[in-house]
Amino acid sequence: MIRAVMDFNIRPISKSCAVTGDQLEPGHKCWSVLSEVDGKLVRQDISESAWSGPPENSIGHWLVEIPEDPNAGRKRLDTESLFEYFVQLSESPNNVERDYQYVLALLLMRKRRLILEASIEVDEQPAMRLLGSGSEGPFDVMERELTDEQVGHLQQQLFGLSEEAA
Repeated sequence: MIRAVMDFNIRPISKSCAVTGDQLEPGHKCWSVLSEVDGKLVRQDISESAWSGPPENSIGHWLVEIPEDPNAGRKRLDTESLFEYFVQLSESPNNVERDYQYVLALLLMRKRRLILEASIEVDEQPAMRLLGSGSEGPFDVMERELTDEQVGHLQQQLFGLSEEAA
């Protein structure tokens, strides 16, 4: 017997009903419907009160409880404050500050506040030449060999600093 494994990329639950446009509230239930539109799988979420059965040509449907927002109560990162801290660390970092600077650089690149201009070497060590999205820099950041545990610890400390500064 041959089994085919297929991966589907279906977006998470919507924040609003596809029929009425009303907000879908956490803890309530709604119907999720999967349909094919122009060769792509499309998910629609419909509140229980607007549900009149599955639409024509739907592939499947299911009842789901709307989850609590995992980001509710979580403070958002202030990218500009983190960038200012990154700039401060760039002035004359010691070894511990270089670790923070590296983790901040990766985070700020992910947030598109820093842009990788080139991979370079500084004192025969691999480094990144970064530019700020507002034309700041260049900043040369030494690459660090950190374990996942070290990165997690540094991020926890950075997020604590970010929340205190807010």
